[in-house]
Amino acid sequence: MERVKGICYGNDAFPAPYDESNANSFQCTFGSDTSADYIAPLHGAYYQNSVKQWCHDQGMSGPQPCREDIGRMHSMGVEVIRLYDWDPRNSHHVFLDKCQTLGLGVLVSVSNYNLKSGEGLPNMDKAIPALIQSFSKDGDYHPAVQGIVIGNEFNRAEQISVANVASFTNAWAAIEQQQFGGHRKVQIGHPVAFGLTNNENDCWYVWRQLLPQIKALNSRLFLAPQTYNPAVDLFHDYRGARKGYVDLTYDEFKLPIWFTELGRDRTLTGHVRDVTDQLQGCINYSKQNPTKLIGCCMFSYVDKVWKQGTSEGSFGAWTHARQGPITVTYTEEDFTHRDYIGPTKVKVPLGTLNIDVLEKTDLYEAVTKAYKT
Repeated sequence: MERVKGICYGNDAFPAPYDESNANSFQCTFGSDTSADYIAPLHGAYYQNSVKQWCHDQGMSGPQPCREDIGRMHSMGVEVIRLYDWDPRNSHHVFLDKCQTLGLGVLVSVSNYNLKSGEGLPNMDKAIPALIQSFSKDGDYHPAVQGIVIGNEFNRAEQISVANVASFTNAWAAIEQQQFGGHRKVQIGHPVAFGLTNNENDCWYVWRQLLPQIKALNSRLFLAPQTYNPAVDLFHDYRGARKGYVDLTYDEFKLPIWFTELGRDRTLTGHVRDVTDQLQGCINYSKQNPTKLIGCCMFSYVDKVWKQGTSEGSFGAWTHARQGPITVTYTEEDFTHRDYIGPTKVKVPLGTLNIDVLEKTDLYEAVTKAYKT
């Protein structure tokens, strides 16, 4: 686990007019899968669609650049990209291969959809092999895959219980062993939002319920808390205990910790200092205690475009500045499948994707300095 410096890359990557409430109204944003091959105009250095409309990196001849998010993250000193939504029906090899080329690790994801009783959970025996296959290359997990995160903040999600998460995780272990026995045993975590329950320390109540139900994977599990607390809480004095949260939590559960979200809202005073302290605290602690803390993932790469200017939309190291010079149009041939609306099976419109212009925020310098020093 030599890669410790991470960043979160989710639906924040989509440009206007994306909104998570209507993402499934268009094929190109269906499932909010930002690492799919057809999203390469944003994350990649080159993309050409079925009608030969294309974009490319600045080093090639021609006027239309891709946004090259992966390259931008790499230039910031990022070592790990943490993903959120992932549709196994899509190809993701452009994203994973680019990360491998640059030496970046990826935390691939199982979407919350797969954990909900009224959505994907009843179909997990088919979904899990499809997910593992989509994370794979040449008979093993893709070389860029550093870990797997199952769900996101399931402790705050409707229709997802601890029993759902345990059932899915146990099925994953069994299917992986039976059908993919040659795959390496990558580490697995379940991102949990900070929150006190029964006055127990943040996340502890959830882990006390979950961990006893997935003992078969204990040697591969990491704890994945998500917090915006200051570094002093995490590494020095949590709730007056005179010990940091990381030390207290490791002593309690004896499992490595990976902060799968860490950051600070830019509308708050002192946000640059706070993020710098968080990231440098994680890096320094991980170097000294690599068995206790794997690393951290700064939230997030870019602001959520549909919430820009609000507290929730002000966590990015980059922000969506303006519309770009090219908008990618799609045809049926650009997708591996089509999705439908309602019982009448009306095809979802294909949609378009503008390669918008991003600008750095003051958190860009904070992250880059912490990660490259």
